[in-house]
Amino acid sequence: MADELDPTVLPVMHMKARPVRRSLVVRMLGGLFLGFAALLCFWLFVLPVIVVALSSVAAHWSGTILPDGFSTRWFERLASSDFDALTTSLEIGMGVAVLGTVLGLWLALALEGRDRRGLGAFVDTIAMMPNGVPSVVLGLAVLIAYHKRPLDLSSSAAIVVFVQLALVLPFCYRCAAAALRPELTVLREAAASLGAPPSMVLRRVVLPQLVPAIRASLALGFALSLGELGATLTVYPPGFATVPIVVVGQVERGYYLPASALSLILLLVSLAALLVIAARVPRRRTD
Repeated sequence: MADELDPTVLPVMHMKARPVRRSLVVRMLGGLFLGFAALLCFWLFVLPVIVVALSSVAAHWSGTILPDGFSTRWFERLASSDFDALTTSLEIGMGVAVLGTVLGLWLALALEGRDRRGLGAFVDTIAMMPNGVPSVVLGLAVLIAYHKRPLDLSSSAAIVVFVQLALVLPFCYRCAAAALRPELTVLREAAASLGAPPSMVLRRVVLPQLVPAIRASLALGFALSLGELGATLTVYPPGFATVPIVVVGQVERGYYLPASALSLILLLVSLAALLVIAARVPRRRTD
């Protein structure tokens, strides 16, 4: 006959854990804090966008809570130069996002597993250095460094791409580096042990696992490029203009409502581009 087990040794399984009940005061304070946080986010982020949207369709707005009337004349007055600036902003933004994502991914893969106390630490510091430098200072440094031969970029739009890429690269690099989990290293080693060449391991194992990070890097780089102004104002060549440059020029002349119309178009177009980047591509089913 088997020995009986001591019931004091076994855990008591029949007793269910009771949920912790918070007091009414704690719940009220939590609700007030959540409401204050929501109001603060609305005041800081949502309300300015609403004001810009209303300004873009306002016939006249001065000293009143709402516009005196609504009109689309500010959109109708947009010139071809304004749409050229919009096209330039989108082209620069997409180019900077793609270049930043490719370079950031390559840099993260190159530094993966490397000792961060030697050369790896030095390269990591250099890659993150633009985050600690004001954009105007970085733009001035790039302008001084590349305004003479043998590499004169001062009269080309490439200098804008270069300086924006320097500002965006740290964020793209961190997006890729954060996605390189230890599990991915195990998968790579397993694929290599089965005889897969490095190119196949990168294409079939690594990149599919990094798709969310690549999308995040593209979206972040694109958004940062569209809104970048400090370094761009420092280095942009004559005849070159992006939407932020045009908007700043209009605001300096007091043309707030036309600037709002162009800003709203940029906001809608950039939102559509970000939705395209975030869209999921359906996988093909293989029989």
